[in-house]
Amino acid sequence: MLWTDVERALRDARDEDGHLFPDYADYCFANANPTLLSLLGADTDRSLPTARSTPTDRSLPDDVFAGVDTDVDHVVVLFLDGYGWDAWKRDHDSVPLLSRLTERGTVTPLTSIYPSETAAATTTFHTGLTPAEHGLLGWWQYLPGVDGVVQTLPFETLDGDPADEAFPGLAVSDLYAGESIYASAEREGVESYLSHPFPTEMAERGATERATYGNVADLAVQLRHELEDSGGADYCFGYVPTVDAAAHAEGTTSDRYRAQLEVTAACFRRELVERLDPAVAERTLFVLTADHGIVDTVPAENVDVGPEAYPEVWDALARDDDGDPIPPVGSPRNLHLHLRDGTVDAVRERLESRLPCRTFTREEAVDRRLFGDGDPSDLFRQRCGDLVVVHRDRGLCWDDDERALVGMHGGLTPEEMLVPFAAARLDRLSG
Repeated sequence: MLWTDVERALRDARDEDGHLFPDYADYCFANANPTLLSLLGADTDRSLPTARSTPTDRSLPDDVFAGVDTDVDHVVVLFLDGYGWDAWKRDHDSVPLLSRLTERGTVTPLTSIYPSETAAATTTFHTGLTPAEHGLLGWWQYLPGVDGVVQTLPFETLDGDPADEAFPGLAVSDLYAGESIYASAEREGVESYLSHPFPTEMAERGATERATYGNVADLAVQLRHELEDSGGADYCFGYVPTVDAAAHAEGTTSDRYRAQLEVTAACFRRELVERLDPAVAERTLFVLTADHGIVDTVPAENVDVGPEAYPEVWDALARDDDGDPIPPVGSPRNLHLHLRDGTVDAVRERLESRLPCRTFTREEAVDRRLFGDGDPSDLFRQRCGDLVVVHRDRGLCWDDDERALVGMHGGLTPEEMLVPFAAARLDRLSG
């Protein structure tokens, strides 16, 4: 079942002039992992320990499991970075795993969080907290505590040096507030197994066991073995970045993008769906989801917002302790500007007069719950730009490498903001 009615409802309720805002209370990616862990007996209520309000019930609506038996012992998640709802609608008829999920399970569109990008979204997935709460707001993040900018997911400086070496005392855990959702789940008896293609120390470090894999076939086999192990985890998770990487390089209609999707789907169909012990498959829920979709840009039309193109903006940037401008951070589709006092209105007018963009002051972003419906944390208030800028459909770049990308994400287009949440019991997908 493909829930196109939910897509129409989300567009009707959340679209503003082509910008689709997150549906944090209901059909939102932020609610996916707490919902899945709740099926195994873990508590879905999430908030920071210091939050002023009561914990938020992060549950998806019941109809995301319409016709799907959720009385299971195991949940396995295939997390396809960058695979949006529009891509699912385009591809599902011709990719067997997606066809099976559509015909024998339920596929529901969810909105991503804002920003619709991996660093913020995976932190949300692994903590159950929105960006307003956990405070990790983009690929590049200015950290006032160390007076420097880091690339968050690789945990490196702008020059590519290890961040903890450049800023002694800085740890990965300083990038976000909140506890791993897996640590709290384990206290309630739910054990988790997470596998990535590279070692990571981000918010998933509270998992019972973490592993790495060499290629997507290895990942599918790893997850099958974990499920079949009598002492294996209740919850299994596999992260695949290759579809997203192909989209960045060549776009979502490229042969490379399609090849990465087909290889991933074929490996999971063969090594997990068709070869899993049938008795285990009967007690396992399979979910395929994504953190964001992709908007294809024209690299030559991505906007240079460097100091030569926008000197007045760079003159208005706040300064670090050495007197140098704090560069734009976030990402090209989620640009955060830290500005000197009294310059916000002039910078906003300058950008909006020259670009088809949407801008938000920090206060406006909080008031309309752009970054989440929980209480904003101190980290969020320190790190959110004085002005957040979202181009309609292009990247705002001050780095030549970023301007060369085709596929981008982080903004508010429906292509970026709608993602699939596909669920089926594994035994229903075989044969």
